[in-house]
Amino acid sequence: MHSRLVGSLSFLALAVTAVACSDGVGPDRSRAAVAGVYMLATVNGEELPSSDASAPVSGMMYLWPSGHTERRVTYRVGDGQTQTITATGTFRVEDGLVVLDLQVEPDAQPWTIRASVDGSSLVIAYPGPADGTIVERYRRF
Repeated sequence: MHSRLVGSLSFLALAVTAVACSDGVGPDRSRAAVAGVYMLATVNGEELPSSDASAPVSGMMYLWPSGHTERRVTYRVGDGQTQTITATGTFRVEDGLVVLDLQVEPDAQPWTIRASVDGSSLVIAYPGPADGTIVERYRRF
């Protein structure tokens, strides 16, 4: 627990430094330029918290300059209950997109998604569990 707290505080210090030195993602599409902390702001164009019972209630995306990444999204699962799903992995910048290679569990199938850079936001789109596409916008924190 102590090491996790120290790690979290270290990352927070890094994130504050990165944000203080940058006013957004800007035209530089390098890994260092997109590194930072992003908060889930909208799902399918709707601000969070959403009225959609299946939509996430919150989320964060962490992109470290080293190329490591973590995505934490909290969903409603019952009467006042929530569950946070954490996916970890790596990211790279390729052809102007941020390519995230994530894994939810050690033995799970890897999940590769592409995020477009829109000002100081990352926008990801992926197939929904039923039909359609889910579009999540994360704003730099």
